[in-house]
Amino acid sequence: MTRRSTLQLSGQAMLFNFWLNEVLATQTTDDYMLWVAAPWVTNFRLPAPYHVAFTDVVATRGDALQLFDVLGQIAANGGVVRMVVGDDTAYHPPLRQLAERSSRIQVRRLPTLHAKAYAGRYGALTGSLNLTKSGVSHNAELYEYHHDERGIAEVTERCHELFERGVPL
Repeated sequence: MTRRSTLQLSGQAMLFNFWLNEVLATQTTDDYMLWVAAPWVTNFRLPAPYHVAFTDVVATRGDALQLFDVLGQIAANGGVVRMVVGDDTAYHPPLRQLAERSSRIQVRRLPTLHAKAYAGRYGALTGSLNLTKSGVSHNAELYEYHHDERGIAEVTERCHELFERGVPL
């Protein structure tokens, strides 16, 4: 387990690499699932701490890699994205549009949600990090990156429990 802050370039690089690794994982397995649990999720530009070209990995709608591009690519590659978000209705319309892009993207809401956790095939994140531009690029957020099987399995199970408690968006 590694602890990072989004205010550290190494923290931003780790977060960026988490998303990239999970997109790549969808190209190597038929049963891929990504779990997202966060009260607030928006479509923001992922900060690239160094120059990286993603044109062979993620189909973007612009010059910059955005979170919803990554989630959409995971679904396009055959993976399933299961998200549970909070009850703040201001954030719901873009998430509904994202879910309408693919039946492989499922979004639920849980009014009491305060947890922030993200789990994929090769990594998992827990901490104070919301998936928003401020959470990733401006706020002093702390998170832990789990890369071991046990840590990933534990975060996955917590995300699954939260998702099951949620109701369709």
